[in-house]
Amino acid sequence: MDSHGPDGGLFAALMVQHDRRLLRYILTLLPQRADAEEVLQRTATALWERFAEYDVTREFYPWAVRFAYFEVLNHRKERARDRLVFREELLSELAATRMELDDLLERRREALLICLGQLPPADAELLRRRYCTPETVAVLAAEWGATVKSLYRRLDRLRERLADCVSRRTAGWTTEKANT
Repeated sequence: MDSHGPDGGLFAALMVQHDRRLLRYILTLLPQRADAEEVLQRTATALWERFAEYDVTREFYPWAVRFAYFEVLNHRKERARDRLVFREELLSELAATRMELDDLLERRREALLICLGQLPPADAELLRRRYCTPETVAVLAAEWGATVKSLYRRLDRLRERLADCVSRRTAGWTTEKANT
């Protein structure tokens, strides 16, 4: 298959569309982000090698998840000497549960992004710096001119506000999904 032809373009588009979601799935099964990133790369390679077998009338993500699952198993075999390795039965249960919850988790993630966008910019920046950088609460508190305790309370209120917003945005969907 020519990587510059229409199939290569389709593959690239599908991977760009689904790679973060695949990574989130893999992170459910592997505790270390570096391992998960490595498995994602191996998954992409395996998907590319077998892309000629992909049925374009079917969804790409479920097809790709099967490859990711087997790449996680391969990674586990390679790392079997490590102390922190899940039993295969537990890994299988985690994978099944993750797939059962995948639509709900994706909806909640989308709702969270919307809810974050509705926060005042200073609150959104505080959350971003607290959870997306290695900065400690003590460093942030000093920078914001607040005590550590007051900053923790502010973060708690923001998390509660986001949780309420996400729950409201997904409430109808989860009820609707439960009735199907």
